[in-house]
Amino acid sequence: MGDIVTVVSAALSVLGAIVAGVMTTWSARRNAMFEYRLAAERHEATKAEQAQEVISRYREPLLLAAFNLQSRLHNAVGGTYLAEYLNHEDEDERRYARDYTVYVLADYLCWVEIIRRDLRFLDLGDEDSNRTFNRHLTSVGAAFSSLKLPGTHFRLFKGQQRAIGELLIESANGRADSMTYPVFCARLDQSLEFRRWFRRLLDDVAEIVTHDRTGNERLLRAQHALIDLIDFLDPARTRLPDDRAKLDETVPPGQPQDAQAAPATL
Repeated sequence: MGDIVTVVSAALSVLGAIVAGVMTTWSARRNAMFEYRLAAERHEATKAEQAQEVISRYREPLLLAAFNLQSRLHNAVGGTYLAEYLNHEDEDERRYARDYTVYVLADYLCWVEIIRRDLRFLDLGDEDSNRTFNRHLTSVGAAFSSLKLPGTHFRLFKGQQRAIGELLIESANGRADSMTYPVFCARLDQSLEFRRWFRRLLDDVAEIVTHDRTGNERLLRAQHALIDLIDFLDPARTRLPDDRAKLDETVPPGQPQDAQAAPATL
């Protein structure tokens, strides 16, 4: 009888040890899975925070560049500024009308390229605001690159957009910045290689005034996409003037092209 009790006790001890081992292993595995999920969630949150930090850092310069470009496009397509000043008797006025139109486009592309470089190692993840921001940038770029829109003036494919943006990047206090307009003009005069990238765009400015809004649909689409980007970056309309009219796609018969109020920024 004593032998049976001893055997049973030993068996129960072994069984208890097995159960304890299984429970310990299960508990350890459960804790490891929990820690993994927690780490993954923290990693996703960190990536989203990093992306938001980059967007916030460049919000103001990108917002200003987008506003200046849409304003120029609004005046170029919907107003009489280019038609008047491209043929002005003053050479400085003619040059400003042409060169600044190209500059505001290049300045915008520069800030997009700067942001793209900072974001290239970041996964924008599932944050709605990050994905929406990226979608707005894509919409502007697509307007300039589309083969489906009429005309070739101001058509820039994706690689050309990035190259032009890269050409304007300068370093200031250890951070990337965009070239100023005076420096841009000086580089056009002093560097044939630099000017080569902008020669067609400089010629394209005169093309704008030879077309109606249908012929300038590329610029119209770009201006609309820029307004959407501006509204996303400044939804409360506190950072920029509340002057964000989208160009009408068509002008009613008998109504002048410039009847719709254009932004005052030239």
